[in-house]
Amino acid sequence: MEFAEVQAQHFSTLSRDPFPHVLIERALLQLVSGEGESAQFRRNVLAAAGWPHSSLISFGKYPDQAATAFNRIRLVLAQSEDPATILAKLKQG
Repeated sequence: MEFAEVQAQHFSTLSRDPFPHVLIERALLQLVSGEGESAQFRRNVLAAAGWPHSSLISFGKYPDQAATAFNRIRLVLAQSEDPATILAKLKQG
């Protein structure tokens, strides 16, 4: 899957068209079946990509960290759509 680069200002700007991080989140949720499992997978992927905050903290509070994490995910999604592979590649660094 190919996504545009995520930029820090995306987290504090409104747009009619979804920003890349929104599309990446949607893709992550669709990769795993089951509502609870897909939400947990999304949290695990974000943590493995370097997002150090809980899901209660908005990306807009730390936009640079969020952009870095989402861009790491973006690069891995370009290589694989397999959930286990995605997590493994992100954990490798």
